[in-house]
Amino acid sequence: MVLRSGFIKDYRPLESVRAKDWIINRSGQEAYDKIWSPLLKSKFDMDSDLVSGTWIWNKFKLRGSSRGENIAKEQLGYLDGGFILLIERLIEKIRQNGGNLLLENSVKSMAKSQDGRWEISSEKGRSLFDKVLFTAAPEILANSCSGLSQEYRAALRSIKYKANLCLALELKESLSPYYWITVAQEGFPFVLVIEHTNLVGLRGYGSHIIYLSRYLDASDPLFSASDSEIEEKFTDGLKRIFPDFEADYIKKATVSRVRYAQPVVKIGCSENIPDIETPLDGLFLASMPQIYPEDRGLNYAVRLGRQAADRLIRR
Repeated sequence: MVLRSGFIKDYRPLESVRAKDWIINRSGQEAYDKIWSPLLKSKFDMDSDLVSGTWIWNKFKLRGSSRGENIAKEQLGYLDGGFILLIERLIEKIRQNGGNLLLENSVKSMAKSQDGRWEISSEKGRSLFDKVLFTAAPEILANSCSGLSQEYRAALRSIKYKANLCLALELKESLSPYYWITVAQEGFPFVLVIEHTNLVGLRGYGSHIIYLSRYLDASDPLFSASDSEIEEKFTDGLKRIFPDFEADYIKKATVSRVRYAQPVVKIGCSENIPDIETPLDGLFLASMPQIYPEDRGLNYAVRLGRQAADRLIRR
């Protein structure tokens, strides 16, 4: 199934097929029940049956293309020092070119002023702009921007997202020799065990770095649980996989929450993807669903950012 996916160039016929049906037709009911069903549910929980074949095809295509000449070994790379280096360099270039960053300053509302410019109300006051490029989730735009038609607002809100919980552990001991372990079993509080230092080494860290990741609906009580509750549930799950794991291995634990982490790629998804130019003059949108059929990734974000900048400048 994975090998055949690499030969599919036109994804459009897959848009009208559920991932569930596409997998069963190509690998059988047993493979779906034991492997793919738990994985889809761990990613999209209550919406897993709505996910289109395009999403799973793209995952297979992406993983297959990262194996190079040796199909049994995936080739992975990492920016030494982390993505923060890229972000800091971008900030530096923005400031060198006369740009200004107002950090920790949440936007409360956006509206057209009487002179045709955009008035942005934030925690630190109000400002006027000729154009706005909005880069958060479409639902946030629908909730914060006045002047949008009801039809367009409803279209933005129809793009559903899953949230993410991630517990980062700094450990005294390594868990395993593996970088990435996928947990294809229901009942676990997380789906991924990523031992980051097995990919990049211990240099500069001083600890074994583990990420335990879980996608879930924002309405799930676990998403709003306390950090201590999440840490307890995740470490209990870790002990089920690694019986020798001890709580005193943990030097530090950090819980991260992201409300808009993963767009739900539903059947017919492309019909609902908004254009970079919104119906309101001077307002542009560049967000995760617009990299479809790709699925997240900073390289796709950079590509979309360039496309948005070109459109904004041309207008």
